[in-house]
Formats: sequence, structure tokens, C-alpha cells
Amino acid sequence: MNEVGQDQAAFFSAQVTAEKRKWYQPRLGFHAWLKKFLPEPIILLLYALLVGIIGGFGAVGFRRLIALFKSLFFTDVKGAFAPLGHFDVFLLPVIGLFIVSFMVQYLAPEAKGHGVPEVMAAIAEEGSIIRPRVVVIKAVSSALCIGSGGSVGREGPIVQIGSAFGSSLGAYLGLPERYLRLLVGCGAGAGIAATFNAPIGGVMFATEVILNSFTLQNFTAVVISCVAAAGIGRIFFGNHATLTATVPVSSPHFSYYFIYILVGLLAGLWGFVYIRVLYKIEDWFNAIPWPFWSKAILGGVIVGGIGVAFPQVFGVGYTWVNAAISNHIGLTMMFVLLILKLLVTSVTIGAGGSGGVFSPGLYQGSMLGGVIGLLVVQIFPHSGLNPGMLAAIAMAGVFAGSAHAPVTSIIMLFEMTGDYKIILPIMIVSVLAATVTTTMSKETIYTLKLVRRGLDFYRLRQPDRMKAITVGDALATEHLALDANLTVRQAWKRFAETNAWFAHVRDEKGVVMGSVARAQVLETMNQTDGQDTIKMEELLPKTIHRIDEQATLAEALDKMHTLDVTYLLVVRKQNPIGVIGSSDIIHAYKEE
Repeated sequence: MNEVGQDQAAFFSAQVTAEKRKWYQPRLGFHAWLKKFLPEPIILLLYALLVGIIGGFGAVGFRRLIALFKSLFFTDVKGAFAPLGHFDVFLLPVIGLFIVSFMVQYLAPEAKGHGVPEVMAAIAEEGSIIRPRVVVIKAVSSALCIGSGGSVGREGPIVQIGSAFGSSLGAYLGLPERYLRLLVGCGAGAGIAATFNAPIGGVMFATEVILNSFTLQNFTAVVISCVAAAGIGRIFFGNHATLTATVPVSSPHFSYYFIYILVGLLAGLWGFVYIRVLYKIEDWFNAIPWPFWSKAILGGVIVGGIGVAFPQVFGVGYTWVNAAISNHIGLTMMFVLLILKLLVTSVTIGAGGSGGVFSPGLYQGSMLGGVIGLLVVQIFPHSGLNPGMLAAIAMAGVFAGSAHAPVTSIIMLFEMTGDYKIILPIMIVSVLAATVTTTMSKETIYTLKLVRRGLDFYRLRQPDRMKAITVGDALATEHLALDANLTVRQAWKRFAETNAWFAHVRDEKGVVMGSVARAQVLETMNQTDGQDTIKMEELLPKTIHRIDEQATLAEALDKMHTLDVTYLLVVRKQNPIGVIGSSDIIHAYKEE
């Protein structure tokens, strides 16, 4: 990013922060009133129910918005380009990405991309505050991107939309951050539950991927939200599996179970490829020194050009996933679509599009599994395996690998196919794929985006808050500071003017040398019988123990305990910047 771009980004970031602070105001009157009549755990369940209802209707509205834009582009706009003949779809993604790029650039930059990483970032570093406008901008931009042929999914946007609902409700009520975080998870789970008719999958996605916590309070609240949202989704979409194709279940002899192992290993490998290619292409777009709108046009040209020859890559693509499961696509075509879907999805995201990566991952998994299945049938004609079933279970593997979420993958694919008979192979494939991808990449397709931004995501979402807060974060900004050349009597006079129980001691250059306690100064003054020749530096221990500002509070406490000291000298690149005492740690923990 050039200097102008950095300045613009910094300016916009400041605007976003100001807007979030303005939106989040303490309005605990209603919450306090409810607590007079109901226990707080029950109140949280009522909030979760409300988030689930809103999230359910939000999912319904989002899917209908996608259908509206798809009809607009592939009927009306496409009709206007009829003179182009076979190339009538070429400009559809160009127009869609061009409009989307302006929307996210000027209205809500956090609406760009997947959606799920932005929710994770909000939980990790923004106190779970998501701007209300994200609901509208993400819904419109993602529906426009998908409807115009962009190769992205609907789960990322609906997760961000549902999370924004939960965050907005909690922020408006002025709820504490721990409750905001829970309502964000409820919104994410509700969106998944409603749009995929997968209430259990929504619960697992919210707890495993978003919250990374299976506590009873989290689990109960998310269940309430997902049940409410799924119920609303079933009213509008019907109670049937997302994937309409019937999985051709086969029961091979146990000696052929090694094929499931092969599918799991290859799906895990492809999950790694998916992560790397997605971000490599995003890097390539970011490196182009062009205005954002011209990159969107370039991306649209690539997507449209591929779509002219292979329209199967346009949009979410569940029609072709169903075709792969039903054994209606040939080997060569499935291999081609596997490669092209990876490319087109990466280009759509890299060029500034808005949409999820879950559905494209399922698409690629179905094609990968179909290719493996057809080859297996040719090599082992008497195995009893069906290529369509391998296509279905490979979808679970690619998602489990790319998201490092095998539990969510197992449940989601079971609910999306509606067939319990394939649960055993799905479990084998999901666990193996997640193991392979985790071994090759610490980051998931969601967290890599955050790590590349410099966000210490794993530390910030660490459930043990003592491991989540750094020494630098807990370092008090104001402390009584004494010059080393002061006498004990002069130091006591300074102490007497304040309520401080200890003070930093600095040398003539202002560098912190250590710390002395109030009681220590008083005791020394009494022992010297009025003598005031002792300097502050003489009261410091001969060995000053240091700790880096990036160390966690848990590490600081452990070091204090081991060394039997009550404070440590905090350093930044070996330069002292302050002192942290046990009281600072206690205060920081209480604040958190």
C-alpha cells in the first residue's frame, strides 16, 4: 500500500473507531430492570432468542436478495447483451465487482472478503463491536457479488450479518464485552442454521470456529439462537436438506476402507492448496499499483472470461455440487471445474468481492471426491464404492482441512445431505483432512487473514485471560516516579503527598532502574535515625529481574513466583520502559 493509501486507511480507521464508540453507550437501564424479575442466565437466553429470530429473518432476506440480483443480472442485464451472443455473460461479473468495490471502499471496508475473519477480528480486538451499517452493506454487496456471477458463498456474509445483529443489540443495551461476544456467536450460528437448515451445524460453527469455547453458557445460548433461526428458515424454505441430490450410499468391504483414508489425505492436501492459492492471488491483486476499481474490473474480466466457457463456476454452485454427487459429470470436466473454481473464487475475493469461502470449498471438495471416485471405480471395479458418495464425503474433508474444524464439518455435511448413512466415512475423512492441513499450516483459511494483518489472534482469543493480556497491555501509564539522586527523606515526602504504595526509580537520563515500596522507604528512614544521605538507588536490589513487554501476565506471575519478587522491570528491545508489580496484574485481570 502506498503512503496515500496508508493515510486514507488510517483516516477511515479513525472514523470507524469513533463511530463504534458513539454506538456503544451504556444503556443498562433495561438490563438492570430485567434483573429485578429474572436471573441473569435467563435474561441472556432471552437475548439469544431475540438474536436468533432476527438472524433467521436476516438469512431469509439475504437469500431472497441473492435471488433478486441473480434474476436481474442473468435475465435483464444479460438480455441487454444478447447481441454479444455466447459472450452475453462476459460483462456481468465486471459490472457486479465494479459496484461492490465502491460500496465496500467507501461505506464499510470490513464488508470486503469472507466475512468470518472480520467477525473473529471484532471479537479479538474490537470488544465484539460490529458497526450496524455492516448488516446492510454486507448483505447488499455480497448478494450483488453472488448474483452477478462472483464465485463466492453465502455463509460468510450471513455469519457477518447475523453477528452484526447480535453485536448491535448488545452494544445498544450497553452490555459487558463478555455478553457482546456471546451474542455475536449467537448471531453467527443463527445465520448458518437458517440459511443451510443446519441448526446443529450452526451451533458447532459458532462454538468451534467463532467463539472457540464450549462452556455451558455459550452452548446453551447458541442452541437457543440456532433453533429459533432454523425454525424461521424452515417456514420460508421448507424442511429439507440444502443439497437436494440423494447421496448414493455404498457399503464396501472393510478391506476397501483405505480409500476413505486416501480421500481424507488428499482432501487435507487440497485444503492447504485452497488456503495458499486464495491468499497468493489476493497478494497479487494488492501488489498491482492500480486504483481499487480497476482491480475490480480486472477481476471481473477474468471471472467473466472463464465463465463464458465454463458457466458452471458462476455463483455459489450448489447445482453442480448436486450433479457431482449424482454422478452426472464426467471425469475430465470435474477435474477442470476443480481447478477453475479454485482460481475463480480466489480472483473474486482478491479483486475486492464480498462473499464466503465455505461454499466454494464444498464445490471443490465435491469435484475432488468425484475425480477420486471415478478413478477408484476404474482401478477397483468390484470395490462397491460409488463416486457420488466420495464426492459428498470429500466436501467435508476440504472444509475440515481449510477451516481446521472437523467437528463442524462432520455435523454440517450430515445436515446438508440429510443422510446419516455416510457419517462414518465423513468422520474418517474430516479428521484426517484436518490433521493433514493443520500439520502443513498453523493458520486456517479464516485466521490467516488476521495473522497477515499483524493481529495476534490466538493470544487475544485465549480463554485464559492471564495468557491473553501482555505485560505491556497491563503496564500502568501513571506511577509515582522518583529520581535516583533523591534522599530517603525526600522520597518519603513525595510518597506522603500521594496514596502510591510504590514508585519507579529513574536515573539522570530518565531511564527506569527499578521500583521501591512505600513501606520500604519508611522503614529505611526510621532505621537511619534521621540521616538523609541514603540515595534511592541504594534501596534497589542488586539484581533487577527483567521481562519483555510482549510476555503474558501468566508468564510474569510465574517469574515473580519463581524469583520470589513482587515486581519486574519491563523492557522493550532490552530498553527499560517501566515496572510491573503484582498489584498491576491484579488490576488488569479485574478490568478484563
